[in-house]
Amino acid sequence: MKFKQIIIAVLSLFTMVGCTENFDELEKDPVALSANPAGQLRFTQLCMSGDGYYQWRANLIYSGGFVQHYAGAWNVTEFGSKFKKNDDYATALWRNGYSNEMKSIVDVLEKTSGDPAAVNMNAVAKIMKVMIAQRLTDIYGDVPYSEAGLGFSKGIVTPKYDKQQDIYNAFFTELQEAFTQLNANGGAVKGDLFYEGDITKWKKLANTMRLRLAMRISEVSPVEAEKQAKAAFQNGVFESNADNCVMHHLDFPFNDTPGALDFRGNGLSYAFIGNEHADHFSSLMIDFLRNNGDPRLTMLATAKTGSANWGPPAPGEELYVGNIPGVFQWDMPGGSNAISGIQPYLKLKTTPFLHVSYSESQLLLAEAAYRGWITGAAADYYKKGVEAGIRQLEVYGAPAASQTAINTYLSAKPLVAGTEKEQIGTQLWVTYLFNSIEAYSNWRRTGYPHLLPITNPDSETQGVTPTRLYYPNDEMQKNSKNYLEALSRMGGTNDWLNKVWWDVN
Repeated sequence: MKFKQIIIAVLSLFTMVGCTENFDELEKDPVALSANPAGQLRFTQLCMSGDGYYQWRANLIYSGGFVQHYAGAWNVTEFGSKFKKNDDYATALWRNGYSNEMKSIVDVLEKTSGDPAAVNMNAVAKIMKVMIAQRLTDIYGDVPYSEAGLGFSKGIVTPKYDKQQDIYNAFFTELQEAFTQLNANGGAVKGDLFYEGDITKWKKLANTMRLRLAMRISEVSPVEAEKQAKAAFQNGVFESNADNCVMHHLDFPFNDTPGALDFRGNGLSYAFIGNEHADHFSSLMIDFLRNNGDPRLTMLATAKTGSANWGPPAPGEELYVGNIPGVFQWDMPGGSNAISGIQPYLKLKTTPFLHVSYSESQLLLAEAAYRGWITGAAADYYKKGVEAGIRQLEVYGAPAASQTAINTYLSAKPLVAGTEKEQIGTQLWVTYLFNSIEAYSNWRRTGYPHLLPITNPDSETQGVTPTRLYYPNDEMQKNSKNYLEALSRMGGTNDWLNKVWWDVN
């Protein structure tokens, strides 16, 4: 009950202060001070990228450090690059994902089930549940899913840990159900901050998520992956950047106390600010962009202001330099002034958050076409995916790259026979920048890009990148039977060097 009261209080705050013009709708809602599907949908969408608590820990420090999107800041270097365990960081996504997002969206599902006036609302909640659970299972492995979020309504306070393979099978079923359910006569989708109730875009999101999940299991279950990728493709995935699933945030103060979080600002930006703007793109990222003539270099990074000799940059000196993973910014030659920064518009609390993109879908279709699973040329999908990845940066406030610059880059760096998987995997890594949780999952699936070796002698894993985050240890007290059963399927240990089901790379 206490948690429910917290949600009600947070929803009440949102309805009073507003987040977009659509919040006026909830202000007039006679049940705005109680949990309701519109309010809970909105709350869930805000949490998914506005939760600075786990965006800081799971997305920036661990995932962003693991896949070498970022480097230099103290916590990203000490824990995300040296692979040191921190229980608070490792369990943040689990704790907030279940208590905030999963609980709210399961409530929406239960309240809208069987209601002919809420068919679309129910379908959207199914898609949202998949989006929430996909991050959880991909990060942790076997997790509660079929019984998750049912503590209040059905008294299930010790949910079973479903096998990841079973969870994925449920994902595919539920996304197809949602796609079929969504229709013009299925009632309004209220409280929707992603698409403002646009049913056509929700149908495309269902299929694009299905494509992402199909490709996620490509190495462990290629037959099922092909089946699901074909179905997603035939049903219709994103067609342009206008279909992107984007959360627009507002400028609200950050609070890192779990019981008093404010989700209206961008959670990753909260993390950048909390790290005192000490985060930098890694040398792996900057070198890739710079050495390939990628227009995204200046859209993402700022030029350094100092030199390795601690003076100003010399004439003709390279101005775009990344932070070496595993090295604190102050230990870089010349210090932090001698490395590139992150463009300021990418670190505002109002910075949008991109959950699922057209660029991602085209790059995944390129891989599916390369595998012979769908029609069309892999090179064409690849070209569209890379261009969309450049164009999507405009949503953050980046100045648009010229078409000439884009065409020059695409002509110089086409998809090359024999290196397709590496090129596609690396471009996905760039496209997933700011959503490092997804980059971390795709890296574990494909092995691309090739990361720089971590040679720090104080690395707790001797430089081996963790392959999952570990469960909260208090699950042993709260849900011991199901927790131990899940561990038994992973060799009996709650270790972050164990692999999830689909990771056979």
